[in-house]
Amino acid sequence: MIDGTYGFVYSGLNGLGFGVFTILGEKFEGVDFVGNRYTGTAREQHHGTISISIDFDVKPGIALVQGTAAQQLPYRRHIEHEMPAGFGNGRPVEMPVPPGSLTVMVKRIPDDWARALSEGVSVSIGSIGATRLP
Repeated sequence: MIDGTYGFVYSGLNGLGFGVFTILGEKFEGVDFVGNRYTGTAREQHHGTISISIDFDVKPGIALVQGTAAQQLPYRRHIEHEMPAGFGNGRPVEMPVPPGSLTVMVKRIPDDWARALSEGVSVSIGSIGATRLP
């Protein structure tokens, strides 16, 4: 059963990032550190892998780490991928996301994080911790 809360880190040609997502039933919802929202489905297959179909809403002015330049208007991207069992349990997974690719590491975290991070996080270099976005 894949229901639960997961933390993820990702990297690509232009940088790195992190976020959190939850799965309940097959419903996938998440947010990353710059406030991009992720919605879609995650379905565990009979052989243990997990098929994801995710849309993510990108805020204006945000360059994507896989190589997409910042845009002036918000837009939506789509990812479909077959993840390993348990989302790889923290192991790096390469995902093609045109125009480049991402390396993603996903790890299950305590479900208490889901509510605290559901509205997003903000990060300040030099400080410790995360806070909710307004």
